[in-house]
Amino acid sequence: MFGHELRRDGTERTRPGRRARSLASHRKGKYSRHRLDVRGPADVAVDATLRAAAVRVRRAPIRVRSDDLRRKVREHRSPFAVCFVVDNSWSVHAERMVEKVKGVVFRLLEDATGRGDKVALVAFRGGVPEATVALPFTSSLAAATRRLKRVPLSGQTPLADALRRARILLRQELSKHPNAVPLVVVVTDGEPTVPLRAGSSATADTLAEGRALRRARIRCVVVDTSDGERTCTHELAHVSGGARVTLAALSPELLLAAAEASV
Repeated sequence: MFGHELRRDGTERTRPGRRARSLASHRKGKYSRHRLDVRGPADVAVDATLRAAAVRVRRAPIRVRSDDLRRKVREHRSPFAVCFVVDNSWSVHAERMVEKVKGVVFRLLEDATGRGDKVALVAFRGGVPEATVALPFTSSLAAATRRLKRVPLSGQTPLADALRRARILLRQELSKHPNAVPLVVVVTDGEPTVPLRAGSSATADTLAEGRALRRARIRCVVVDTSDGERTCTHELAHVSGGARVTLAALSPELLLAAAEASV
């Protein structure tokens, strides 16, 4: 599903790019290769510069000229911004599903130290026909533990509103951190019950929000928790340009691979 090799962005930037691996012209990131230095002796690749001088001179002592200078080309891993949309409406599998998502969130944050990865969670409010931000974007495991200690079950499924809030939340995060790689993870049985507007279709509004994610170039993974019945999970994955997986397959490794895939 996400097994293809990640293509690196070949454009250098003064700060990290939107892809998971982007070339950066500042002095941070892993030194991957070198280029001819036409801008001056900043971040000199000493090994490549000496090799260039040695090829030209071929005898000792080696004297380095300006046209021998090579500079380092570095790669920087952009941080991930992963927003979970959790269908916590009442069902036989609801509690197991919520606990599974919490486990994945905690594992993502445990591995995020020093990389700047963040997670957020949008869920349904009990007794109210709308979604709520249960966890704003954070990289703090302690904060996530406190906020996710209790995610109550809800009697309604305002999935379209949850997707809309997730898109807005990611847009706000990207305005503050434009180098982040956005991802929405929708954990649902694909049976929305609350439309965005009175008189419209809950399913049609949900699919419209899926298309809005695609237009915003936000990668989407739909985690299907249904029992194989005909729901909108397949179509939501299709219209959002994302992928559909089972709850059993949900893991941090799968999500990071999805985020790295081009949108």
